[in-house]
Amino acid sequence: MTNTENVDPQASEPQVSRRNFGKVIAGGIVAIVVGGLWGLREWYHRQATPVRLIAHTGEIPVRGSKIFQYPTDVAPCILVRLAETDYVAYSRICTHNSCPVFWHPEDNAFLCPCHDGLFSVTDGAVLQGPPPRPLPRILLRIRGSDIFAVGISNG
Repeated sequence: MTNTENVDPQASEPQVSRRNFGKVIAGGIVAIVVGGLWGLREWYHRQATPVRLIAHTGEIPVRGSKIFQYPTDVAPCILVRLAETDYVAYSRICTHNSCPVFWHPEDNAFLCPCHDGLFSVTDGAVLQGPPPRPLPRILLRIRGSDIFAVGISNG
C-alpha cells in the first residue's frame, strides 16, 4: 500500500531553471526589438520617398528629357521619354564624383562629362568609364496624363 499523502504534487512537473527562464525572456526581447526596428525601417522608407508629380505625358517629346528634383528639392533627376508611352527616370548625379549626367539621345545613354562615364538609359548600368555603380532609378507611376515619382531603386 502506498502513502499518497507524502507525494509532492509539483515533483512530477518539470522545473525551469533561472538560466533557461532568462534565455527565453532575453530571446523574446531580442525578437521584439528586431521586429520593431524592421517596422521602423519600413515606416522611414515610406516617409523618405514621397510621391511627387514630376511631369505630364504630353509635355516631353519622344526621345526628349526633363530635369526634376526628387525626393528632395536639392536632388536632381532626369526623366526621359523613350517611346510614346515609355518613360524612365534616374538620379542625375554620377556615382563616381557626383557630377551631373546629361541625356545624349544619339548615344541612347547618359554621359558624365567629368571623366567620360556613360550610363545605359534602359537600366542605368555603367557602360564605360570609372563610375562604380549604376545610376539610381526613380520609380514612376502614370495616372491619366500625370507622371509621378514614387520611389528610388538602387539596384
